[in-house]
Order: sequence, then structure tokens, then C-alpha cells
Amino acid sequence: MTEGAPDVAALRRGAHERAVARPRRPFAGTVTDWVPRGVALRRYTPDRRHPGAAAVFLHGGYGLFGDLELQDAWCRRAAETLGVVVLGVDYRLAPEATLDDAVADALAAVDLLADEGYDRLYLDGDSAGGAVAVLAAERAARPLAGLLLTNPNLDLSLETYDDDLPGGPGRELSTFAMRAWTGVDPADAPRLHRSATGLPPTLVAVGELDSLRPEARALADACRRDGVPCRLVELPGAEHGFVGTEHAGAVLAEAAAFLGLG
Repeated sequence: MTEGAPDVAALRRGAHERAVARPRRPFAGTVTDWVPRGVALRRYTPDRRHPGAAAVFLHGGYGLFGDLELQDAWCRRAAETLGVVVLGVDYRLAPEATLDDAVADALAAVDLLADEGYDRLYLDGDSAGGAVAVLAAERAARPLAGLLLTNPNLDLSLETYDDDLPGGPGRELSTFAMRAWTGVDPADAPRLHRSATGLPPTLVAVGELDSLRPEARALADACRRDGVPCRLVELPGAEHGFVGTEHAGAVLAEAAAFLGLG
């Protein structure tokens, strides 16, 4: 481990242990794991669902940690509320892999669903998974039905990170993570909040106390400029990581209406 760098193995271990210690959320449907093409996936199939509709979920974790357990409860809730099959992706992480590798894993999951006959495909990304989702949406070879982003990392340069907002993911770890993930200095890192070209209809939800709120607002502005249907949801009193709180239900209800899955 490089001097001054975080202990990534400990971060991963701690996140996993906290995740598996939480009680499983009840789910009206089936949950199955499998590993096609070397990428671990978890499929949530709700009993009530829209024919042909499915979503690929990309978890948070700074691009450094996180796995299929991290946001299992959100995936269960999303599958039930939206009425879609949700496919969670255990995408590759930094520093062993790059952001581009993570995007490739997300697109492989999209292709798997399309090969199964799903023709209304959505991407759902939380925090760092939001960056993966945006890039996957831009690079997808097939049209997507929508994009759901919750407190997404979009300005990977951290130029718009608001230190005056107390509920962010943490600047120090974010700086290390974005450099490890992108392989470039922060000044040269992608600024995904500046353009919405190529994006499908997009819902962005962010807590009003989240240090990433400026970039969420900037992406909403870019959607309006670029003619992309968009809804920005700002959650009063919410911080980064709200998908595990009482705010999750309200966001998914907004998403169901906006994405035509009500």
C-alpha cells in the first residue's frame, strides 16, 4: 500500500461486513446470483412486473469498494416499485481496474438482458455507480429507455465539490479514488455533468446537504440545454447515501412516474 493511501482492502472488508449484517429486506419475487463471462451478477425478478422492462444497477463505493451486497435493499425496493427486473453488477474496481472496465461490465449486463429479449432497458447508478451509468448510457450500442441517478459522482475532477455542504462522500477519499479510477490527475478527469448528449430521459435525485449537489444540478441544466427529458429531485435534509433511508421510497415513486413505470 502506498504511503498515505487508504487501505482499500480494509474499506472493502468493512463495507461488505456492514452490508451482510443488515437484515434482508422482504421481497415479493425471486433473487438469483450467477457469474456469466466472469462478472458476478444478481437478478431481482419481482412478481409484478412490466413485460420487457429491466434495469441494470451500478452500486456506489467511490469506485474502490462495494459488491452485490452493498445496496441489495435498494435493488429489491426498486424492482418492486418500478415493476422491472433489476440486474445488479459487481463491476470491476480501482485500483486493479479502471472506470472504463466498470463501464464495459455495465454494458455487458445490458447486452445480456437484451439477448434475453428485454426491450425497455434502464440504467440505475448510485454515487460512483452514477458515473458508470452515465458513461454506459453514452456508449451503449442500443437505445435505452431511461436513466436513474441517485447522488451521482459526475464531476470526477471534484472542481464543483461543495465543501460547505456537510453531507458529502468525503473529499480526501474522493480525490484518491477518482485519480485511481480514471488514471489521470483530477484536473484532467471527466466532467460528466457538462453535457447530456446521448443520454436517455434522466432522473437525478440528490440530497440538499450533499457536497455533490452542484454537479447534479449542472447535469439537469445540461439535459435542458441538450433537449434530454430530465427531472431533478432535491431531498430536504438528505445527505449522500440516502438510498438506504426513508427517502428511497419517495425517489422511486418519482422515478416510476417519470420513467413511465407507474
